[in-house]
Amino acid sequence: LVGLLVVAVLALLFFTDANVYKPRLTAAASEALGMEVSVDGNLGIGFFPGLQVTLEDVHIRNRGADLVSAKQARLGIALLPLLQKQIRIDRILLKRPAISIARDRDGEFNFEKPEASSEVLPVLDLARVSVSDATVVYTDNQAGTGFEAESCHLDLRRLRLPGVPRPDLMKRLSFTAHLACGEIRKNDIAISDLKLTAGGKNGVIELKPFTMRIFGAQGSGSIRADFSDGVPRYQVRYTLPQLRSEELLM
Repeated sequence: LVGLLVVAVLALLFFTDANVYKPRLTAAASEALGMEVSVDGNLGIGFFPGLQVTLEDVHIRNRGADLVSAKQARLGIALLPLLQKQIRIDRILLKRPAISIARDRDGEFNFEKPEASSEVLPVLDLARVSVSDATVVYTDNQAGTGFEAESCHLDLRRLRLPGVPRPDLMKRLSFTAHLACGEIRKNDIAISDLKLTAGGKNGVIELKPFTMRIFGAQGSGSIRADFSDGVPRYQVRYTLPQLRSEELLM
């Protein structure tokens, strides 16, 4: 208990003028995400639960374009590394963010980097990533399709990725997650009440169970993606009982 109090006092002294350390915090967040993180608003410090930093008007960018913008973000800071004046982020919480994902005509996503495919990715070790009431817009310029999702909530835990080359990303990524979205729209098709539980380990990612309401009926299923070999393999199962034919025809 005394040791934790000492660490808390050191942290308090270290962050006496929190905004002075904004560049170091954004640098730590950028390293944790492997993207550019900027804070255009103020920065605040809290100590319950644990040491946390509140950031206003946050932007996460890649290739000069916004991937995520949020009015408020909270970063959980590990206490012990502060003894060496090191900032290590282990929790990220975003409130009401706008997330934009795009795929260009060459098939590259806007969250990918233009560096060579042999680039070694940064080490990821996050205890929790939480996103509440998010809006997600996906645009596929290669296929000419896309969708928009609203009222999405994500609880991602134990996100782990050792420093590996980019092609081995899906083979070494591990996590557990729960995702829910109120509505997803693509052209004239609307999906509601999307809920899924996901997990990734040893190159295999499973979404199970996977439920949503479409064409006036509630369905369920599972998705399994295996990236352990050179060629990815996918298995998709979905059952939609009591399908309303008039909804499908419309």
